[in-house]
Amino acid sequence: MEKIALVTGATSGIGRATAHLLAQSGWSLIITGRRRKRLDELKIELEKMGAPVMALCFDVRKKEEVEMSI
Repeated sequence: MEKIALVTGATSGIGRATAHLLAQSGWSLIITGRRRKRLDELKIELEKMGAPVMALCFDVRKKEEVEMSI
């Protein structure tokens, strides 16, 4: 069974570190963050590690942005 994780705040700090650890452990990832450039850079890094990645750029604190990304 495929393991999939959603990591919010993936563009820095704990979120970024968590995304890296999950990728190293073989998880498929959905990463979110507010900064498109950092999100795209992280997606490339994680894919080079072999992880399938979907990147979504929005602010989880803004309900309308979350709903638009669904």
